[in-house]
Amino acid sequence: MNTPFRSSAARTAATVAAALALLASGGLALTASTAAGQTGGGASAAGPGGDRARFVDKHGPVLHRPQLYLIYSGSGWLPQAAPDPTAEQVTAAVRTMLASTYLDGLAQYRGIGRGQVRGSTVIALDPPAEFTGDQIAEFVDAQLAAGNVPGPDPANQTVYGVVLPEGIGPGWTGEHNYYTRAGQRIHYAWFTNPGDLAWITRTISHELVESATDPEGDGIVGVTGTCDEPGWCEISDICMSTLADVDGVDVQGYWSDRDHACIVPGSGTPATTPGRSRRPSTVRAPGRPGWDAT
Repeated sequence: MNTPFRSSAARTAATVAAALALLASGGLALTASTAAGQTGGGASAAGPGGDRARFVDKHGPVLHRPQLYLIYSGSGWLPQAAPDPTAEQVTAAVRTMLASTYLDGLAQYRGIGRGQVRGSTVIALDPPAEFTGDQIAEFVDAQLAAGNVPGPDPANQTVYGVVLPEGIGPGWTGEHNYYTRAGQRIHYAWFTNPGDLAWITRTISHELVESATDPEGDGIVGVTGTCDEPGWCEISDICMSTLADVDGVDVQGYWSDRDHACIVPGSGTPATTPGRSRRPSTVRAPGRPGWDAT
């Protein structure tokens, strides 16, 4: 649905002009993280001890030190709206998560290490009740064009994470993807918000792990049969029932090929062997303007 943002006083006509100019030039070339067809192909590979590997390295990009920049979208995040949790509480919890040992298990995947929260901001533009991932990309790009958020770090490890206001979003909880801006890949994600801090941090943990290991759909991906749904089959997808607490923050587990199980480093939770994933998915095609400041 091409329902525009409701503008706040903080947004300017320059933001609109920059976004529209970019869109008119065809600057957004999106690849959906839920595009039809599994990325992982071929027969399962034999792991140590004869175990069958569920994931393989397709040798595409990974983010060795992910830098998460949180964008809180909507007037519902403003102090006068009295959000629960607040943007500050979410940011503090994610900082704690990334300072912990939670991501240490990713070292087995080409040496991926701990990341950090690069920063955060509130953009008081209300998203439509129904939106597409393409509109999220357009929103992120408009904020970059307007200078409301910083550009990618020199190593291009930045993930722009859009945290939606309470009650906005489809039936699933988040997604990550990328688009090309001025010849550079921009990595982004979005997270729904049911008004529960644990839900939000679990969703962020899921999407950040996948952004690190498979930011563009050709990194660490599932072999045929690992996931039930179409789209990018990634190491958090088959561990959605593995939930734990790390340093007081609720997170979700992820698959370890080394352990042949779902793990949550830093939690003391025993490794678990899951079934196939069964999360909702959709097929998306590149869209046109629909989430802007008009």
